[in-house]
Amino acid sequence: MKTFTMPWGAWYGDKQRRFELPDAWEIDYFGLDADQKVSPQKVETVLDGLSRDLTDKKPASAVIVVDDLTRPVQLDGLLPQIVTRLEGAGVKRSAIKVLIGLGSHAPLSDGDLRKKLGNEIVDRLQCINHDPGETEPIGMEWGKTEIRLNRHYLAAEYKIVVSGLTPHSFAGFSGGAKMLVPGIADMETLAKTHKSVLMGFMGKLGTVEQNKFRDTIESFVHKAGLDFFVGLVLNPDRSIRDLFGGHFVEAHRQASLVAAAFCTVPADGPYDVVISSAYPKDTELLQAENAMIPLKSKKEGLIREDGTLILMSACSQGVGHHGLFGAGGRLYRKARPLRLLKPYNVAFFVENVDGEGFSTVFSEDYFFTDQWIELLNHISVYLPPSPKVAIFPYGSMQLVK
Repeated sequence: MKTFTMPWGAWYGDKQRRFELPDAWEIDYFGLDADQKVSPQKVETVLDGLSRDLTDKKPASAVIVVDDLTRPVQLDGLLPQIVTRLEGAGVKRSAIKVLIGLGSHAPLSDGDLRKKLGNEIVDRLQCINHDPGETEPIGMEWGKTEIRLNRHYLAAEYKIVVSGLTPHSFAGFSGGAKMLVPGIADMETLAKTHKSVLMGFMGKLGTVEQNKFRDTIESFVHKAGLDFFVGLVLNPDRSIRDLFGGHFVEAHRQASLVAAAFCTVPADGPYDVVISSAYPKDTELLQAENAMIPLKSKKEGLIREDGTLILMSACSQGVGHHGLFGAGGRLYRKARPLRLLKPYNVAFFVENVDGEGFSTVFSEDYFFTDQWIELLNHISVYLPPSPKVAIFPYGSMQLVK
């Protein structure tokens, strides 16, 4: 038997899991390196820009908005340096808040906060999970929806957003203005952003230029105010590869270009089998659709018609929580087969999820198991004797051309 490895359990061990495949399978393995780390000099350059802006504006209070565990970046090294710059500009530690841009995801526990932010930040600063009920209007509407954002954010004299960038199905890349809308918005605004996507009001995966959705949310952020944005280009191990800082549109555009170049891999399909992991977004089943990013970025020519797609996720937190799309959410509907997957035989390898939980997120028509041999036996009837196979170990951040 041949073997391949998959990273497994982001934030929950980050192991390398080994899987077996028959010897006759022809494998193309598309990895991403984590060799480059952002240099201290680059960090200093960006933070010097922050210090200059603080010197000009002389704020008495500040808020730092960061993403949650469903977004794969570790901030324990960078955040203390940002706080040092704030204190150096005269902002008292008691006047600095860290706000977790949850959208309608589950609040982070103390343990989760320490994983994401590090002990130093959690012990020194007030860290707040965004609550969609604690919002105030910003004086703008989206259609008939009044835009409301977190009151802690609006009350701060100086506003900073720090976010990693990964490919996003309609915002091009995550981060930037999306950290505020919908990241720290009320439920009505959250519902409006997601309804607009469901209705086809969207941009394009991996593209932020001429992206109507992103242009719209950026107009709201201009109104609400955002003093300094730090955009992080990520390695697959969640370390920082590069970073850009300054105006939230310009810095996000710069980071997006670098992230796109790094995340894009060539794959000479069509393949009989594609195996893609949601890592490093494999915390919950509700994020498992991110494993489809390779297929979404190359809708034609990646998998042959009637080929097989294997989607993998550790689901360390089980099904997970989403206030809109989770069971009981206002936009929840019974899971149906996805149009994108219609031409293919689809199988899920997921752990920590039972049948009831799986069917709240994905159609009951899809096969799923936590037993690798069982999965191989299930798909064997669809395969030629020597199938051509593509493996994407970091599928949630891999664009395919």
